[in-house]
Amino acid sequence: MDLTDVCRRYGASVLRRCRGMLGDPDEAQDAAQEVFVSILNKGHQFRGEAELSTWIYRITTNHCLNRIRGDKRRTARAEHSLGWGDGAPADPYDRYRLRAELRELLAGLEPLDQEILVHRYLDGMTQAEIASVTGRSRRTVGKHCRAIDALLASREEGP
Repeated sequence: MDLTDVCRRYGASVLRRCRGMLGDPDEAQDAAQEVFVSILNKGHQFRGEAELSTWIYRITTNHCLNRIRGDKRRTARAEHSLGWGDGAPADPYDRYRLRAELRELLAGLEPLDQEILVHRYLDGMTQAEIASVTGRSRRTVGKHCRAIDALLASREEGP
């Protein structure tokens, strides 16, 4: 695998994915560079079972997820995407409470569920698309989506 060729072919899409997930152009630039270092280090792990672009997309997504776990910018973006930030309250206490609720939700999810939540609610992907990107079956993704939906519904209903 020639890293120079990989950077030329996929550099723009990796940077675009990082910008979309991280929301900060400087942070996205740093993350994209780190993704290519990771590709350089993990190139021997590529088995060719999926397209190279799918493998790179997955590395990029996982890298960004690792960077933003617990990050406040991620929390604000997810609040909006999940409908918790619609018409965000002017009261700082209410905003803080909503962010804390989302941080608690994310902290309670396994890494795969966090990834599925991002793909489904932030990226608007279908279950089939999520399955392709995560390397899981559509059925497995569907099971996780139903569990996430049930968790969100139970949180909306309250204690």
